[in-house]
Amino acid sequence: MPTNQKSSSEYPLVSVIVPVYNVANYLERCIESIIHQTHKNLDIILVNDGSTDNSGSLCDTFTTKDDRIRVVHQKNGGLSAARNTGMGIMKGDFVIFVDSDDWLKTKMIEKLLSFALEHNLELVECGILNSRDLNNHINSTGNSFIENQSEAMLRLLKTNNFSVWRRIYSKRIVEGRKFIPGKISEDVFFTIDSINLIEKQGFIPEKLYIYNTENISITRSPYSLKKLDAKDALYYIVEKTRGYGEDIKALADQYLLRGLINHYNPLFTHAHLDPDLKHRKELKNAIKQEMTKMRHLGIESGVSKTESFFLKLPFWLYGIIRRVNKKRIDVQLYLLKRFNV
Repeated sequence: MPTNQKSSSEYPLVSVIVPVYNVANYLERCIESIIHQTHKNLDIILVNDGSTDNSGSLCDTFTTKDDRIRVVHQKNGGLSAARNTGMGIMKGDFVIFVDSDDWLKTKMIEKLLSFALEHNLELVECGILNSRDLNNHINSTGNSFIENQSEAMLRLLKTNNFSVWRRIYSKRIVEGRKFIPGKISEDVFFTIDSINLIEKQGFIPEKLYIYNTENISITRSPYSLKKLDAKDALYYIVEKTRGYGEDIKALADQYLLRGLINHYNPLFTHAHLDPDLKHRKELKNAIKQEMTKMRHLGIESGVSKTESFFLKLPFWLYGIIRRVNKKRIDVQLYLLKRFNV
């Protein structure tokens, strides 16, 4: 594959780390979108994380088509382990992460890198586009901007944009770091820590990364006890924002409270996961403690009076309300899909 042989300062090497696991139906689209980037100086690392379909052989095939591609085959260790493998062998001055069922717009790397170099930034974020909106979206036309650390953290908590694949990182801020194996909210930990390592970051509102909503992943699959582990990330956010201003600390507390509620509610429509009410009792107690703390500190909880009242109800009654509400939503979604209204 042709590569412009100019100095590193003109065309820095960008490593692209792609964890691969049973995505044969989507993998070619992903890799093609990377190799056709307008920025050509790429170090493309495909980490086949123990795929049982033909994803591994597809990765190998692409190495014969583009000499910028390297493939690592390893036993299945999960998304974090695959990303860690990639970071361990990356050669780039910058790095981006791409999930193997997603894809990139042609100028994504060029635009992120150019903005980083122009403004001496080590972290730049861009907008994303859900694949279901691909044919009818209007791209963001706002101006790109630079945020200081507090501004970046504030926007992060307001927008919930923790995904690592929407950013380009300098080598310095990823060197020696690892994603936490086995965590389904690994992006939260990594992104919070990344922002705490910088003085400023860039933001490009243009939707340059396309997030695939067709494929089923852990985060989009039905609720499970594995998802309950993600509450650790909620407490991590609170812990790692203690040094910020009161507005950010308050937002972190609100984020924690809403996250706890979002784990509490599904357990009533998936009651088989919690037959002895152990998890619901723990969550209800944590919710109560957080609301009490916020009230004493004078922090707005973001929870309506009605919702707050319902959360105090006995488990059996709250469960009936949650199941009725879910049935109502299911019927509405069915009608929307059935009659396209």
